[in-house]
Amino acid sequence: MSAVSAVVVCSVAAGRARLTVPWVRARPGSAGLVDERLTGVSGFRALRIFPRTGSVVIWMEPDRLDVDRLVAALEEPPPESAPATPTRSVPDSSTGEVARLVVGGAVLALVALRRLLRRPRITLGSSGFLGAVTVFTGLPFFRGALRSLRGRTSPGTDTLVTAATVISLVLRENVVALTVLWLLNIGEFLQTLTLRRTRRAIEELLTIGEERVWLVQEDGAETEVALEDVRPFDVVAVYEHHRIPVDGHVVAGEALVDQAAVTGEALPVYARSGSHVYAGTIVTSGSLQVRATYVGADTTVGRIISRVEEAQADRAPIQTVATRFTQRFVPVSFALAALTYFVTRDARRAMTMLLIACPCAAGLATPTAISAAIGNGARRGTLIKGGTHLEGVGRVTAVVFDKTGTLTFGRPLVTSVVTLSDRFSADEVLSLAASGELHARHPLAQAIVARTEEQHLHVPIHQACEVVLGMGMRAELDGTRLLVGSPALLRRHGVELTEDAQGWTQRLRGGGETVICLAHDEDLIGMLGVSDAVRAGAGTVIGQLRELGVSRLVLLTGDAPETAQVVADALGITEVHAHALPEGKLQLIRDLQAEGHTVAMVGDGTNDAPALALADVGITMGEHSSHVALETADIALAGNDLRQVAAVVELSRHTLRVVRQNYGLAIGVNLLGLLAGAGGSMNPVLAALLHNTSSIAVVGNSARLVNHTPHLPREAEERLSAAPLEDRRVR
Repeated sequence: MSAVSAVVVCSVAAGRARLTVPWVRARPGSAGLVDERLTGVSGFRALRIFPRTGSVVIWMEPDRLDVDRLVAALEEPPPESAPATPTRSVPDSSTGEVARLVVGGAVLALVALRRLLRRPRITLGSSGFLGAVTVFTGLPFFRGALRSLRGRTSPGTDTLVTAATVISLVLRENVVALTVLWLLNIGEFLQTLTLRRTRRAIEELLTIGEERVWLVQEDGAETEVALEDVRPFDVVAVYEHHRIPVDGHVVAGEALVDQAAVTGEALPVYARSGSHVYAGTIVTSGSLQVRATYVGADTTVGRIISRVEEAQADRAPIQTVATRFTQRFVPVSFALAALTYFVTRDARRAMTMLLIACPCAAGLATPTAISAAIGNGARRGTLIKGGTHLEGVGRVTAVVFDKTGTLTFGRPLVTSVVTLSDRFSADEVLSLAASGELHARHPLAQAIVARTEEQHLHVPIHQACEVVLGMGMRAELDGTRLLVGSPALLRRHGVELTEDAQGWTQRLRGGGETVICLAHDEDLIGMLGVSDAVRAGAGTVIGQLRELGVSRLVLLTGDAPETAQVVADALGITEVHAHALPEGKLQLIRDLQAEGHTVAMVGDGTNDAPALALADVGITMGEHSSHVALETADIALAGNDLRQVAAVVELSRHTLRVVRQNYGLAIGVNLLGLLAGAGGSMNPVLAALLHNTSSIAVVGNSARLVNHTPHLPREAEERLSAAPLEDRRVR
């Protein structure tokens, strides 16, 4: 066997193994052969394949996990003539699912119309036709039940649904069976749709946004080439408003680079010769020549994509209420029916027992509650992508927050104005600073101009200006010179900071603010503090989560520790991880899960995507989230209201209570019926009426969730808001 085809064991956990199979990556069309080779392996339960990276994740019965046997089954690459079979891990077509949804929904609508109008001549609702549609709608569940009968999976939801369908068809309760199957098919379709959209978002991210780049030749000439032709150690030229196509080091030029997509930093960084830059980041001003260190899939953005796929594969499936119920209830139901027949030798009584135990109401218990709760969340601006995620968020014991764009707005605001001269008021300091920055495109400059517009201040128009890249602006105003920028800009032009100014500089920086100095001719007349303001409601949601029983609250950011700590202190978060790149965020989630926590990750950037994928529940701020973060997350806050995080936790917990009530209703009615049926005092007609009544009760109980208002803990007094802080004046 050649080294090229060698299978690599990446990780082995309880009942799960993740392998890298090179021939899957080399020949994606043959990925479906993995399923064929594992079909006969004892204890095999489930499979997921990622053709782009060659990752294969296999779930086995824990006591039958034999890694050597798995490796041996996948070691040999298929012959070149082997037919390509599609992988089933992420379906490429949902034609069958859509057909089942449309046909099932249409038939149910026609049946409802017939009963409403009392028009018996509408024959589409006849028993035979309904039975055929029911069988067609339930095909995926029947196949799952067949796999459990073959011993490949344990009896679960598919077995429950199949049992309910078969019994209903025998007893001509077709409408009930079709309703259950149609609701469950909706959930299956949403899950498939989410997986497909996530894969498409990841593939789009891999392009990095630049299909052709400028390659710098040894003689200095620039040649336009395809991005895929760039190799390590090549030098590429990147100009203003273009994305950097490679990871590498700057060899010439200087520029401001927006790295928020990779590092999460709110402000652009100054890059010059020797600086390290990342693929996918944007040159906002200036130009660079970058010597490539990593290209394509090996770049930081490429590794983010791989980490997203790995995280989705490694993520442990949440055992839902329905799963636990079906694992216990279905075998018991059949055992009781068999016992009744064995004792009484009365097939009719045994059939009555099966009818009473028919889990139609139990089958409706979860999907009706979940559908109502998802609708409730949608009305409040929270998109929940599936019932599993809704159930999972109610069990979280640790919540990890990204800082930039999540707890904060992700854009700078003027939060302090300091005047250092008796000749100028705070408003005049702000107006003069805006005059110097009026034509600059830097986010700090835009924040200053925006603050003057908010306060309706007059901004004098300068006669000339010059950008000092990485430091600030130099402008001429009515024969005087204005310097607006960092202390380094002032020192370059011979203006030294006084002891008083140095004290304010330390104080502002200690509060997590970026310091902008303003000099008029040779005099330092004022300072501005600019920071990424904390989002309204952030303090409230932290307090609410604590009162809801979340034991670990973590702030995670790519920003500097000082900036992160200021936000954490203001919100009362004691655990802070700064300078965290995507792989570091991923590791933190793994560590929390290893400690036994059910983890929710709240983020909005591309750099958050792997952590969002691995966390038990990923939550993203929908309005300004990156495309890949929005598609990777399980829950999106469409209105960007952070307080919905606590609301969805409460909604989930209330939904779980309703689901348990539904199962209580279903089981209670079934137990009463079983006792009566075993004693021979109930006939099949009464049994059918009884289980239909329990179904109606379950649906009615679930319907209450539609108008549920989250009962959150009393909101703590908000300590921070998005409004700028008070002006600070000296003397």
